[in-house]
Amino acid sequence: MFKPSSTYRIQFHKDFDFNALDQIIPYLIKLGIDTLYASPIFEAVPGSTHGYDVVNPWMINPEIGTEQQLIAISKNLKHAGISWLQDIVPNHMAFHPDNKWLMDVLKNGSESAFASFFDIDFKQGDGKLMVPFLGEDLDEAIANKTLKVEEIDGTYFLNSGDANWPLNAETVKKLSKENLKALNKNDGELKKIVNAQHYRLCNWQETNTRINYRRFFTVNGLICINIQHQKAYDLYHKYIFELVEKGVFQGLRIDHIDGLYDPKQYLDRLRKSLGNEVYIVVEKILESGEEMPSNWNAQGNTGYDFLAIANNLFTNTQSKKRFNEIYQQVIDKKLNPSALIHQKKTAILFEHMQGELNNLCALFLSLKLIEVPESELKNLKLAIAEMLIQMPVYRYYNYGFPLNTEDEKSIKTLLKPILLNKKLSNAGNLLYEAFLEKPLLNNVNYNKKIKQFYQRCMQFTGPLMAKGVEDTVMFTYNRFIGHTEVGDAPDAFGLTANEFHQKMLDRQKKWPLSLNGSSTHDTKKGEDVRARLNVLTDLPKDWANLVDSLLHNFKELQSIYPSFKWLHKNDIYLIIQTIIGALPFTGEEDDDIDLRLEQFIQKALREAKKRSDWAEPNEKYEAEMNNFSQAILHKKHNSRIKIKDFLNDISDFAIVNSLAQLTLKFTCPGIPDLYQGTELWDLSLVDPDNRRPVDFEIRDKYLNEIDGTPIKTLWTERSSGKVKLWLTKQLLEIRKVNKDVFEQGAYIPLQVKGKFSKHVFAFARKFEEDWIMTTIPLGLAELCKSQNVSASKFNWADTQILLPIDAPSTWMDLLTDKQSNKDILNEGISLNEIFNEIPISVIKLLPKNHDRSAGILMHISSLPSNFGIGDFGKNAFVFVDFLQQSKQKYWQILPLNPTKAENGHSPYSSNSAMAGNVLLISPEGLAEDELLVESDLNIFEFPSTNIIDFEKTEKAKRKLLKKAYKNFVKSGDDQLQKDYASFCITASDWLDDFSIYTSVKQNFKNLEWYNWPNEFKYRDSKTLANFEKENQKEIEEIKWEQFIFYRQWYKLKQYANEKKVQIIGDLPFYLDYDSVEVWSQPGNFLLDKKLNKIKVAGVPPDYFNEKGQLWGMPIFNWEVLKEDGYTWWINRLKKNLELYDLVRLDHFRAFSSYWEVPAENEDAINGVWQPGPNADFFKIIKENLGELPFIAEDLGDISDDVEQLRMQFKLPGMKVLQFSFGADLSGSAHMPHNYKSTNCIVYSGTHDNNTLQGWFQNEIDLNTLKRISIYTGMVVNKNNINKIIIKLCYSSIAKIAIIPIQDILSLDENTRMNLPGTNEGNWLWRLKKNEIKPSTIIWLKQQTEMYGRNV
Repeated sequence: MFKPSSTYRIQFHKDFDFNALDQIIPYLIKLGIDTLYASPIFEAVPGSTHGYDVVNPWMINPEIGTEQQLIAISKNLKHAGISWLQDIVPNHMAFHPDNKWLMDVLKNGSESAFASFFDIDFKQGDGKLMVPFLGEDLDEAIANKTLKVEEIDGTYFLNSGDANWPLNAETVKKLSKENLKALNKNDGELKKIVNAQHYRLCNWQETNTRINYRRFFTVNGLICINIQHQKAYDLYHKYIFELVEKGVFQGLRIDHIDGLYDPKQYLDRLRKSLGNEVYIVVEKILESGEEMPSNWNAQGNTGYDFLAIANNLFTNTQSKKRFNEIYQQVIDKKLNPSALIHQKKTAILFEHMQGELNNLCALFLSLKLIEVPESELKNLKLAIAEMLIQMPVYRYYNYGFPLNTEDEKSIKTLLKPILLNKKLSNAGNLLYEAFLEKPLLNNVNYNKKIKQFYQRCMQFTGPLMAKGVEDTVMFTYNRFIGHTEVGDAPDAFGLTANEFHQKMLDRQKKWPLSLNGSSTHDTKKGEDVRARLNVLTDLPKDWANLVDSLLHNFKELQSIYPSFKWLHKNDIYLIIQTIIGALPFTGEEDDDIDLRLEQFIQKALREAKKRSDWAEPNEKYEAEMNNFSQAILHKKHNSRIKIKDFLNDISDFAIVNSLAQLTLKFTCPGIPDLYQGTELWDLSLVDPDNRRPVDFEIRDKYLNEIDGTPIKTLWTERSSGKVKLWLTKQLLEIRKVNKDVFEQGAYIPLQVKGKFSKHVFAFARKFEEDWIMTTIPLGLAELCKSQNVSASKFNWADTQILLPIDAPSTWMDLLTDKQSNKDILNEGISLNEIFNEIPISVIKLLPKNHDRSAGILMHISSLPSNFGIGDFGKNAFVFVDFLQQSKQKYWQILPLNPTKAENGHSPYSSNSAMAGNVLLISPEGLAEDELLVESDLNIFEFPSTNIIDFEKTEKAKRKLLKKAYKNFVKSGDDQLQKDYASFCITASDWLDDFSIYTSVKQNFKNLEWYNWPNEFKYRDSKTLANFEKENQKEIEEIKWEQFIFYRQWYKLKQYANEKKVQIIGDLPFYLDYDSVEVWSQPGNFLLDKKLNKIKVAGVPPDYFNEKGQLWGMPIFNWEVLKEDGYTWWINRLKKNLELYDLVRLDHFRAFSSYWEVPAENEDAINGVWQPGPNADFFKIIKENLGELPFIAEDLGDISDDVEQLRMQFKLPGMKVLQFSFGADLSGSAHMPHNYKSTNCIVYSGTHDNNTLQGWFQNEIDLNTLKRISIYTGMVVNKNNINKIIIKLCYSSIAKIAIIPIQDILSLDENTRMNLPGTNEGNWLWRLKKNEIKPSTIIWLKQQTEMYGRNV
């Protein structure tokens, strides 16, 4: 689907046509716009200034251009990467003689092919369509000779003023024989001609009380369409779809969606017609708390909701009470906005829309929905009227009767005041029965009829809301006119930061491609007027003082101009606020402010309908108000001086608000929409002011001038608007370059900390690894006044933005190109740093440009747990959170394979290369899967200790697992059963052998396989088949345990990866002799015919053991493995790469050469080195696996060939600092200054080492202590040794630094994990609950960030 990254709205008309657009394309390209958003371009009423009065949707408006020009421009725009979003008007067309389809209806009446195209009620009255365009009644028009018959080019018309209305064929035939001059003088004959038509000419004011066609709002000149009819839909959209097909339009904007009979039906049809590639937005006015229907087949709306939300963010909610007081003091009374809205909607309905109301009542009765007593007919009309008036939103959209619970509640709310009204309660009960009771009978015919009536009502509640509130109350309730705006509410007064965040979270989730508007052709005030007015709410005392002072000056004016005494205070207060908002910035031209205010005053007074009106304008009062505005702005008057001084004081804060508002529009969820010309200051007022010509030449000139201009210079010229143009250009580029972040990125509210945190608003947008952070000030005027400084000089003290845990700490200011890092002394990014040049910030958080990271070594078994051993339960997830919070990228663990008591529970000596250790299964996880209940867990809880009791733990786990398995077998959880079945299939290559092996072993009381009876030892197929059949339940249970193990592990790994934590696993090189693989695939190992070991594994004498280590595992038969293409190893490595993100290859040197000891030997001294599979092995592995995400454990006695093998395949090796402080310190490969490359992992110690504390206190000698002190330049003791060694690790060039958790916590030798060469007392240590303190997290995070190892 086409998705614009920004839109630029152009208003076409005869004075700005396609030629004019063509002239500004180079400017638009330089500015960086992505999509041109065009007002209607189809043929409209001649001279139309907006294009919404279409007369022919099949033709480009000739006043604008031609299709040929349009296609040429489209090609030019596409070449420049600019798309086209077209505004269309499916709700109505112009009621005008140039509307040929409508004129056909006038000629032929209900027989016209277009009769059903238009929303006309031919059944009403005489069945003739009203043509309400006479300035007087019909008889008067005839008598006054303002209506006559005319012949033009052989065609006859009824002429009235500029309008020529067609005559029917019968009349035309008669007129061909008539003397028109004589006819027009004969009133009686002329009236006969008029009455013979299929339409009825009448006074325009008649539609206040009677009308037989649906119109747009109360505009007689716009007749609505039955777009819900397929034929009408097809007819209207024919040419539009052709232009879409030709690639001219990539998106459509749907005007006044609420006027349509069924908006959802329309949008579904539109999407079906257009396919999925075309972007669709709708003009939808949302009231406070209202959400756009989620089932609409569109990408969003035109942005009035965003306008209101953003506008309210800049209004200081704490000033509401003071503004109420100021308003009450000015007008000498208290207005209730809710009551005022009800009053104005009532007036509109009964004074201007009574014809529509009468039609609704007639429809209700004609449908025979309910029996209405004649005595209740009048009250029924009043009840329906009240229901329309009570609508809190434009309309509702669910029409299925009986209504669902939510919609039923809405109807009850509408009817409640009617039912409580004694006079209307009976009529209210009739409506209640009709809407809520009778539909429950499920009479299909009835429910169809009530749906018809309800939908018809909904087509008029919108116009009533618009005319009553937007066009009346918003010029009447003047407490704070910053919110008397389309999409906003006259009684609104701000949003909290948290409320704004929540709305943006909802927007990103539901409508991420909706337009973000701030100014349009319909807004009542330009975006920068509102931004300036919002400063008043930050300075309520200053505003109150100015108003008091001005009112005092006005009394002086009244003595000079006595007629000013009769001016209403409410109107005066409206003018004061308007002047404050609309006056040009200091030093700028007056911008025709006198004329513009005159136009505004006229429209405001007439819309308010109190002291003037469009029907009966009070031009004298309007003139007095205009004279008043001119007087207070006269150069010599004190009022002008005071206003100018006040504007100078707040100007910078208004500018900051404007720039902040612009920044939000571009970086919040949604598509930023620029209204033509608003890239400079937009101080326009209601139309026609907001549709004035745009000076693109000055904008182009400024655009060239700002290129390369420092921000500080632009700030000095801020009154010109260049700084806004510069910011607009910057933001357009940021949107383009970071398209995915803004289209798909999450919206993340950011926490602000410090002295002025309440005055800072910040959030981040994040997509994959890309972060963009927006920060703006709120209420800056109030703060600067407290410090007596200008907007650019404010000291934000310790105020800072706290970054999310997983966010990078390096950043670049996208507005200034400044790059920096978070100061390690701060928790977050300092406001003084990012607001250094301009108090607006859009920064990109940069991932590290070097591959440095850190991690923790701790096995799963060492986690705290209530069940004797660490497991995959909640504490594992908590540990992941700790890693994320402390900026660790890796969690290194030991092998997850099964362990057994005979091998001291060593994870490096397992009976399976593929199976998992079921002791690590979490009972809590079993409870989450509803296989255990809480009481089961309570029974088997262990006292919390830091030592594992394997015997006791294993018994308890076995009981829990057995109980969980029984519950699983009885479970009705189909999904869990399906998952298990799927696991058994996908894991069958190893699971089948393992489950049989384990079951046989259990049957022989854990006897080693090589001591089993021969038929089992040598895997007699018949014996095993019989055994499997007889022990199927036990085998299934073993498989199920493995299923649960992997289910829980993958859940934990997924969580870790989501937190940006990767798992480093450990792969033991050898397998235990008593393992399933040696039993099931003996040919892969060096065994004799009786399956006895010939040679065993070990290592020669080393740092840990003077006799070497005799491990006793069988040696691999590398010749056999090679012949098979190392398939067994490929499968093993594949499995490990599913389990882990990185894999440590234990005993890596054996791939190069391994220590082979005769099986009968008692120690490893007399072994010999044998060649391993070497490079040939890794080449084949790479061919099969691609990248090799392995770590080479290359500790101990390492030969050159081992190093060459590691380096050939670019595998990182290991460095252990405990090994580096011997006599060979200066040349030790483990000492950081000797690291030859970054491709290594440095450890303070491994699982085979003592803890740092244990090492320092029990293993090192005096000379080692001296070397540490000399090397580090510090006096080393047990209190600082851990931090010193960790810092050495972190500061090294090694790409990864891994620290055992015991060393992070400075734990002693009692927490050591393993002592090589011993079989008892190992693998027992566990972390205590709450042993990791918040202070540890803070310190570790600081170290990680300081040394550039943070994620």
